[in-house]
Amino acid sequence: MRQKFILLMYVFLASAMTSAIAQTFSSDKVYTIVCKPDFNTFMQDKGTGGLLLGNEVSGSLWTFVPTGNADCYYVKNVKTGNYIQACPDSEVPVDMGTTPVEYYIKGDADGGQAGENFYRMTSTNRTPNNFSAGTIGLNRKGDNTCIQGFASVSGANQWSVWRILEVPSAKKTSLTSPYTGTTVQEGSVYLYNVESGMWLQNNDRYNSELTLQFWTTRGQLGDRGLDFTLIAQPDGGYQIGPRYTKNNSMNGDGFYFDTNKDVTSWQFTPKEVEGVTNAYTIESEFAKLGADVNNYLRAIDLGATTWQIVTREERLQYAQNNASVTNPVDVTFLVNNPDLSNNNERNNWVVTRDGGNEQWNDFNRFNRHCQVQGSSSVNISQTGIVVPNGTYQVRFTGFYAPTGLGALNATDLNTYKTDGDAAVFAVGYANGETIKLPSVYSLEATESVANVHQKKVGDFFFPGNPDQANGSLGHRLYQTELLTVTVTDGTLTLGVKSIEGCPTSAWIGLSEVKLYYLGQADADMTLTVEVTDAGYATFVAPMEAAVPDGVTAYTAEVNANGKTLDLTSINPIPANTPVLLEAAAGSYTFTGDEVPAVVNPTFGALVGTYSRIPAPHGSYVLQKHGEKAGFYYVDSSDAVPYVNANRAYLAAPSSGVKAFFFGDEATGIQSIDNGQETTEGAIYNLAGQRLSKIQKGINIVGEKKVMVK
Repeated sequence: MRQKFILLMYVFLASAMTSAIAQTFSSDKVYTIVCKPDFNTFMQDKGTGGLLLGNEVSGSLWTFVPTGNADCYYVKNVKTGNYIQACPDSEVPVDMGTTPVEYYIKGDADGGQAGENFYRMTSTNRTPNNFSAGTIGLNRKGDNTCIQGFASVSGANQWSVWRILEVPSAKKTSLTSPYTGTTVQEGSVYLYNVESGMWLQNNDRYNSELTLQFWTTRGQLGDRGLDFTLIAQPDGGYQIGPRYTKNNSMNGDGFYFDTNKDVTSWQFTPKEVEGVTNAYTIESEFAKLGADVNNYLRAIDLGATTWQIVTREERLQYAQNNASVTNPVDVTFLVNNPDLSNNNERNNWVVTRDGGNEQWNDFNRFNRHCQVQGSSSVNISQTGIVVPNGTYQVRFTGFYAPTGLGALNATDLNTYKTDGDAAVFAVGYANGETIKLPSVYSLEATESVANVHQKKVGDFFFPGNPDQANGSLGHRLYQTELLTVTVTDGTLTLGVKSIEGCPTSAWIGLSEVKLYYLGQADADMTLTVEVTDAGYATFVAPMEAAVPDGVTAYTAEVNANGKTLDLTSINPIPANTPVLLEAAAGSYTFTGDEVPAVVNPTFGALVGTYSRIPAPHGSYVLQKHGEKAGFYYVDSSDAVPYVNANRAYLAAPSSGVKAFFFGDEATGIQSIDNGQETTEGAIYNLAGQRLSKIQKGINIVGEKKVMVK
């Protein structure tokens, strides 16, 4: 289906100022200091005697101790306890030492580098030290290895401007983990960060805080995890082997997987944590693995440094014990190289094509995709993936274009608008199940965005070359709906391919697959519903369920008058069909075979939910107020009630109706207002007594129950 979206661009405007920006740093908080042109380059102290620059390491945290003079501080490193020494002359490296040295830190107001959190720094022993002409301040040396003194306000010298940001703690007051974990030992394992609930893996995430994005070959936290090989080292630590090319080691200085640096030895130290078994901290010479408040991997201790070592077997057991249609478990870790990252020795993706060109693009660094153009027969696949038998759902990130991206045109756009998926000749597939890939024309950007959508066709913008395609796919703008497949032989084949009718001009690409486990195929589901003394309850389930004895199930429709409901009895209850139940107070069990759940399952006027949610404003929720049970209107000015999992609420135009009551007399349905004679048959109350007209409460009219407010 064609969708429209607007890409919002946030522009930060800095106002010109004529005086210094006042700032206050606290000695009981910690900060990072990075050079303005490159937010990946951290000011650091490794205990070597010099003030260095480089990747974030444990020595990248700083405190600012007020000296009593305005905007003046001692700048102290958290790890080493050393202070930045006096700012030296031009192009002379800056030292670290044990003696506190006062620094004047000025919010940058001139020199063309003004902005929030940007500062210039110089020691107060220099003359001048107020950042007037001739002031020497801290400056990034040209080789990006250390800090030197340099003319700080010479033109728009951005190399002397520093972004100073407070780093909040990610520590949590209590911890739990769904895993038991194991003791540290050699072998293939997954590393689970308890505070964030995420796994150590290769990078596939965009981080808006960075000037330059990290490559897919760098360590990061994510929701799938990478199977690392732990290899014992002579010093008692372990090599964390990611099975990427070159040194097969996650570096302590930079977290990259594919460099020729010396192997990093990581120390796994047992950690006593209430509620977590087999907990460890993981630390190397330069970095302590942890998470920040945004669940990004950090090399500094921000309080989220609790790790567990989890085996593949335990992850599989967790999935098999917990997965269901309403609780899919992410098992993407079972797919080799699911994000197509480069230099990954697990790359089992095979490309077959009948001519044309094949290209692997990683322009966006954190994303990589495979594309084929010029072939009428394309297949990008991974076979023989070993998985437990059961039901799975797969989502593909990729798209189909009928032409090369530079040749996108209005004719093909209009064809897609007319024909929809019929104009797409490529599918994602899992074993024998298929789903159409999104068309490049399915997302109509209203603005040009660099490296995402820049090819204008009519009034809209689309990816106009492979780099822009990489940007779009990296931000996951082109994803299929979930494809359901049942595995019965323990193996799965995934991929994207062309189908009959595909032109040789087509562009077909794949960036990522996600795999979710839903449990055993045709598994029985059992749900128990409690009916209170109100005599009614709502119910929805991802299964076809027979109605138990003593219970009557109804679908509900709002009548055209907006004031009554039509209740129609139903048995069995189809899957994903919300209903109203009528029964004496008690517990009632529904059983059936699970099927995939749908989002917001709806039938008639009832909308179901598979998780506990606040009732939407303007809906009606089944409640009992005093002696009156019914669907009551949800007003945003009142305390909002909740709708529990496997229950439903009524979505109906209010028309001034505050509630649809159940009672001893009647309720409402059909085009019959309270007090109006019916021409559709005799009317009875629940006691079987014939009525002359519709009454408040539940009426029996013909074969239907009628509820009137």
